[in-house]
Amino acid sequence: MEKKQQEVSSQALKFSVINYIGAAIGIVSTLFIYPNNKEFLGIIRYIFDGSQILMAFFVFGTSQSLVNYFPRFKDSVEKRNIFFSSTLVIVIINSILFSIIFLLLANSLSSVLPNFHAFDYIEYSIVVGFAFAIMDVSKRQASNYKKIAIPTVLERFSIKVFFPAIFLLLLAGIISVETGKLLYTSCFVILLIVALLYVKKVANIQFNFNYKNVFDTTFRKEYVTYSVFAFLSILGSLLAFKIDGIMVPNLIEVDAMTANGTYSIGVVLAGTLAIPAVGLYTIYSPIIREYIAKDDIVSLEKKYKEISMLLFALGGFLLSCIFLGVDDLFSILPTRENLLDTIPIILILSFNVVIDMSTSFNSHILLYSKYYRFNMIAIAILVVLNIVLNIYFIKYLNFGIEGAAYATLISMTLYNSVKLIFIYSKYKIQPFTKKHFILLVVLLGSVFILHNIPTTNNTILDIILKVGTCMIVNGFVIYKLRMIPMVNDWISDRIGVK
Repeated sequence: MEKKQQEVSSQALKFSVINYIGAAIGIVSTLFIYPNNKEFLGIIRYIFDGSQILMAFFVFGTSQSLVNYFPRFKDSVEKRNIFFSSTLVIVIINSILFSIIFLLLANSLSSVLPNFHAFDYIEYSIVVGFAFAIMDVSKRQASNYKKIAIPTVLERFSIKVFFPAIFLLLLAGIISVETGKLLYTSCFVILLIVALLYVKKVANIQFNFNYKNVFDTTFRKEYVTYSVFAFLSILGSLLAFKIDGIMVPNLIEVDAMTANGTYSIGVVLAGTLAIPAVGLYTIYSPIIREYIAKDDIVSLEKKYKEISMLLFALGGFLLSCIFLGVDDLFSILPTRENLLDTIPIILILSFNVVIDMSTSFNSHILLYSKYYRFNMIAIAILVVLNIVLNIYFIKYLNFGIEGAAYATLISMTLYNSVKLIFIYSKYKIQPFTKKHFILLVVLLGSVFILHNIPTTNNTILDIILKVGTCMIVNGFVIYKLRMIPMVNDWISDRIGVK
């Protein structure tokens, strides 16, 4: 058990380091490169968001089934190989069928709804979506062996290197927008191949397509049922989380792709707060599933609270620093004119991310429990609510891209609240402790006081004084509350305190 925990911690550390390096590149690109051509950024975001939704159809819940049913076959090399090989075949068949369907749909609607942009870049989204589908299946299989560092490099870090490079070529006039889109999609094809080669090595896979040795009548029915519900949950989740990137260009009439680019900058910067959550959820998914399978609710609750405290501490700490320093920071950057209108989006979406992180892995508890159908219902409600709120805030209240951010915040808060209540009603567990409340009071108090202190005539000095003081005060409280035990242990080792 100790060895297993060390392996998980090692992968978590690698995952975090990789993601933060990628995030640093992403932040630099977002602050200094992307604002120079928001229209191209908006187009790429449109392709990306579309590919994510298409990926859900291509995978159709099979990647979640890889994790859920892996323990059943882990003692048989042959069955593991058949299970993974069959999953790949299903994904490829799904990709072909759904690509044809969406292309036909796009062709039919383009003449009926000429101002509807959803299918403008579908060919690119299909290629990227297929690459993501194969990468997702490969990543899930690698996670079964507690190996996610390399898949993370492929899925996140590499993309953050490729896109800025393409963007710089475009800004330099070396390539056109069309060539930029082709290069972007080509990068994903390369990543797809590398991901397959990696998981083949890690899992020692020998492709075996004799599916009848695994998919007997009984298991086939169980597998299909679970995969369908997982698909509906993932699709709903993607629609809920990506719908703003689709709706903004279609609801905003003037400079639609530029507005989408502006919104994308806010999404990228706010999303950096969620990096630890993504890693922890990926690593702990198999562990959560084991707790639920063994009905070990005590261990589940302990991990539920532990991850919630860690993520709330990290998210709250970063959000308080962003709130106090983002205006001053952007005002001294060369791209300030193109960044100032993203500040409200960054703050609203960052607040949403912190709320989501503090509720811990509630979606995973539902997904791997006998109540997984409820997750689908909750997400369906979220999708409808998000669409309605987007239309209301953007179209009727004329809030523009801020309206999309408010729609996301409200719908996600209600969504997480419903899940928390449902999980408590079934398992009598919830992720919050007294430490959450204490830290919340300290965070709000420190931000309020520091935000209202007199400013100097030196912007850099203001940033250092406000953000620096915030980091010291909140960092000390987080340390004293032991909300991030690994940090306390690291400090104790360095100063020789047991």
